[in-house]
Amino acid sequence: MASAYDDAVTTGVKRQRDVTEILADLIKAEGAERRMRSIRYRLGAAKLPIARDLAGFVFDGTPINAELVRTLHAGSFLAEKRNVILVGG
Repeated sequence: MASAYDDAVTTGVKRQRDVTEILADLIKAEGAERRMRSIRYRLGAAKLPIARDLAGFVFDGTPINAELVRTLHAGSFLAEKRNVILVGG
């Protein structure tokens, strides 16, 4: 909030804005900061696994059917208007 304060006050003074306009900018900045902190907290609490891409995923030693995953990744089921049901963790 310190940087937001400096920016809001500096910009407000340069544009000759009154105190209420500067305070409104600070309140908006505080709201945005709180939303970002909330999102960071929820993502941390969710303990989501590390993001991976298909190219770097090692299928060896796992029960995952690599051919099926690659077929699904191609998206041919969309053109065929077929459903996909994923079961598991």
